[in-house]
Amino acid sequence: MREDIRKLYDLVRRFYIGDEVFEVGDNRYEPIALFGIITCLLGGKELVFGEYGSGKTTSSERIASLLFGLPLEFVQAVTIHGHPEQTEEKIKATLDLGALEKEGKEVVKWKACVFSPVLIVDEINRLPVGKQNMLLNEVDRNVWSYRGETIVFNTPKTFFATVNYRDLGTTEIIPPLLDRFDVAVEVSRIHPIRKRVIRRGIVDDVLRDSALAEEMLSYIHENNESCKAKDVLKFITEKSDKFKCVLEERFKKEGFNVEIPKSYELEKIRREIEDTEVEEEVELFLDFIGQEVYCQLSTKKDFSKCDGCHYVNYICSDIYAISNRAEISLIRYAKALAWIEEKEVGLVHVLALMPYVLWHRCEISYKKIAEVKDIEKDCCDELYAVKEAIYDAFRRWEEHKIHQIEAYRCIARGEYEKLIEIAKDFNHPFFKSLIRGYEHRGNI
Repeated sequence: MREDIRKLYDLVRRFYIGDEVFEVGDNRYEPIALFGIITCLLGGKELVFGEYGSGKTTSSERIASLLFGLPLEFVQAVTIHGHPEQTEEKIKATLDLGALEKEGKEVVKWKACVFSPVLIVDEINRLPVGKQNMLLNEVDRNVWSYRGETIVFNTPKTFFATVNYRDLGTTEIIPPLLDRFDVAVEVSRIHPIRKRVIRRGIVDDVLRDSALAEEMLSYIHENNESCKAKDVLKFITEKSDKFKCVLEERFKKEGFNVEIPKSYELEKIRREIEDTEVEEEVELFLDFIGQEVYCQLSTKKDFSKCDGCHYVNYICSDIYAISNRAEISLIRYAKALAWIEEKEVGLVHVLALMPYVLWHRCEISYKKIAEVKDIEKDCCDELYAVKEAIYDAFRRWEEHKIHQIEAYRCIARGEYEKLIEIAKDFNHPFFKSLIRGYEHRGNI
């Protein structure tokens, strides 16, 4: 199945002509294609940043159509469009006015996007703050609520959301919503020769089937009550698995011999990814940086306190907050990437992925942004700043690794006095945290 996924990666690049580079050791990937595929495999959530008309939405639509076996017209029909006048009734559900008028009953009729295995929110930062709050539970848990009625889906839903750079019509995305997205990628500049391909138009007719899309949407419209949710999901799964076979035949005629994972194969892939081993060095590094990122002066971060602070050379003066969700996202995506490469999760995977997991969801100091803003680079200031901060922390960790291992051995042997000596020698947040843990619980 890994080989099939690698072939799909090559195929996806046919529909997105970008020049971004994501380096993992000696391997180089196109991040829009790679992260899009991994997000679909995991049922993850991905933000795509970029300028107007840069291919954010179309690339997400094509990847979703291909990986889930959904006609492109269906994916486009269930897309949520971000704008200030968007309402809960337009996004989630409405009441059956006939039943309300005749019988006085509130019968909830759910929108088609609720049942789709993949959902794209186009220009999510055009939704006002109040409208963004409507999506928190849906994005996080795939739990949909309206007028006291709730649908809980046991299967993961993949979310893509596109984000335009700030202009007069955009608003800030609230931190709780940002934290619910696993990764964020950026569409950047394109090579002049590849621009020619875009100008001529990328043909995506192979992904289209208007009759099937209409059939699927009609079925959902006729069976869009909570009690029929399982039937609708079963119908969509059956139709998508059949359409995947159609897509395989279409691509075969064009010279692409690919197999698109069916629904049961996706479940198997997810189990294999979950079982991918993580090297011990990865855990050691995450233990270390996870403590260094905390502010030692306050539980509430204030970068103005960093000037003159004893810890000013640590990552806490550059970025703040690696949430629990961020660490979970990092390990899930690292496992998927390592699975594709047929390896265990190593530092090379974690270091490459970490900036994409963090830059959209963590606070970055103005000082760090100022340091990098005049450097020539192929990504935005925020992403570049986080990359630099992480690699600085990694170099510090390499210097401390031996002592970190010794500190853990002290805990295992119950050598509390020696642990205190190590903590005093280095006065680093990680070693201080070990002392706190030992004092509060007696052991770890």
